[in-house]
Amino acid sequence: MRRVFFAVAIFVLLSITFLAVGAPLWVNWAGIPSEVRVFPGTELSLKIQLPFRLFDETGADVTGKAGEFFFQTDEVGTTKYQVSLFGILPISEMVVDVVPLVRVFPGGQSIGVLVSSHGLRVKEVIAVQGMDGRDYFPARDAGILPGDILISIEGQDIHRPEQVSHLVNAAAESRQELTVVVRRNQRVMTRQIRPVKSRRTDVFGNASEVYLLGIILEDPAAGVGTLTFYDPQTRKYGALGHAITDVSGRQLLIDSGSIVEATIDSIRYGLRGSPGEKLGFFHGEQDLLGSIEFNSDFGIFGTLASLPAHPYFSEPIPVAFSHQVRVGPAEIYTVISGNRVERFAVEVLKVVNQKKPSDKGMVIQVTDQRLLNQTGGIVQGMSGSPIVQDGMLIGAVTHVFVNDPTRGYGSFAEWMIYEAGLASDLPAISSGAGRFFFAFSEPLLRPLSKISIAEQRNRWDVRSEWQNAGIRGYWF
Repeated sequence: MRRVFFAVAIFVLLSITFLAVGAPLWVNWAGIPSEVRVFPGTELSLKIQLPFRLFDETGADVTGKAGEFFFQTDEVGTTKYQVSLFGILPISEMVVDVVPLVRVFPGGQSIGVLVSSHGLRVKEVIAVQGMDGRDYFPARDAGILPGDILISIEGQDIHRPEQVSHLVNAAAESRQELTVVVRRNQRVMTRQIRPVKSRRTDVFGNASEVYLLGIILEDPAAGVGTLTFYDPQTRKYGALGHAITDVSGRQLLIDSGSIVEATIDSIRYGLRGSPGEKLGFFHGEQDLLGSIEFNSDFGIFGTLASLPAHPYFSEPIPVAFSHQVRVGPAEIYTVISGNRVERFAVEVLKVVNQKKPSDKGMVIQVTDQRLLNQTGGIVQGMSGSPIVQDGMLIGAVTHVFVNDPTRGYGSFAEWMIYEAGLASDLPAISSGAGRFFFAFSEPLLRPLSKISIAEQRNRWDVRSEWQNAGIRGYWF
């Protein structure tokens, strides 16, 4: 009898321990969020499943007889509730934040993205053929490696590839060695490099003698994307929905930059295994829309110089919280011809229950037959196209599924609003019931390549082979 008693006691103890340790995980799977945000004047309704109960700050059980919890959000503020197991064991806390309503204008306008990074990354170290026909390795001999960041030459900071050739050739005539500063990981190093005089032929067949360092530099250059939203009062904006990265997938540290008006003149149709793209151009700073102040996981952000007109919205619309996004019909706004913003139907297929902000918050599918006929679905250059559902801005298009161009990822607008500084509170944890949907995808910032003749007119053209985030190589 005693042995049975001890066995039962041990079983009960282990069961209680298991419940106490595993209960927080069950709370999450039961759809009870640790934090939820709502607007004033809305009613919050949650289904509280047994064995969980919800208690307010006074200790009163507010779960309701049918397990329904109702919260009327009249005033801005924070209310805390205790989640209890069987009404006995406190296991977690739920915070309800009633926050001011944020309203913005959705975008959809095509924009050219011009960036200047803090230093340029060395993509390759190569041989240089001297005037004697022999191969030399000036960068390698100076201890420069691929991946190094070229910061300065002869004390002059480097921001654009065009600077390098000018500085090297201006200084090499009077000195045999040049002082260059590079950064490797977090270490800044000074190196002495001996430029090699070489014969070079341009695209027009003109030969010239130039000094070369034997390096290929990555150029963050430019790309075309889509404006996601802007605030008419502060003129703050967000665009792209994902970070601009280099060829290695590292987030680009932008020293300065601007967004300009872009025009789309055709579309390369998207097929399985071959994402489509917007084809067009933009001019230089004369078409300035605004400045780029920083580059983050959720796109680029800054201040507009002028407010663009929108054919579909005469007033700003609310920004939805991530937990308000639902599976079902929605619409995106983007440009597929000229600079005219158009509306297209999509379907939200999955909503991700994110534990922390991420640029892949939902999966969408294009259902608009006209857009499918003209583009095949989501194409490069749509990155940042606003997604609107139930009259609220819910997100931005960010990636296309390579194996199915009708589908892609979107980021939540809520995260972008925090990044833009339009809401001061920390991000909420989503209480959506969606699950992750994995597929190979590609970001949708459409890069541009310079073309020789138009280069003289400060024109950028997009008819180049797509590369991730628009990084090109310049050799010196």
